[in-house]
Amino acid sequence: MRMLSNPPRGTLGAGAAVALALAALLLAGCFGVGAPAAIAGGAASTVIAEDKLPTDFLAEAVTGQDCNYIRHLDDKGPYCRPRERRVIERPLYCYRTLGGIDCYEERNPYGVHQRTVN
Repeated sequence: MRMLSNPPRGTLGAGAAVALALAALLLAGCFGVGAPAAIAGGAASTVIAEDKLPTDFLAEAVTGQDCNYIRHLDDKGPYCRPRERRVIERPLYCYRTLGGIDCYEERNPYGVHQRTVN
């Protein structure tokens, strides 16, 4: 696990996330022997169903943004992001070829003058 030395503003650092998880486990000890197992099971089901850690929900409550540590590890983006999601796709340019249609991210990649397929 890669630790950040200085987490971005408005996010929970790795140390704060560990401290929150430890506090939850210590508090669970007050409620009996089965409570830690129930919390661990709930945490595992949250990761499976939502792709979020329990600490992500706490970070969302504090920052008001969409926080996801697993996504942060995948794309190296910020831990917490604005809730607005915009998907910007690059245009595709498709040309007829022998036996099908091939699409490219750039216009006329091979210098052959063809019309694009709509």
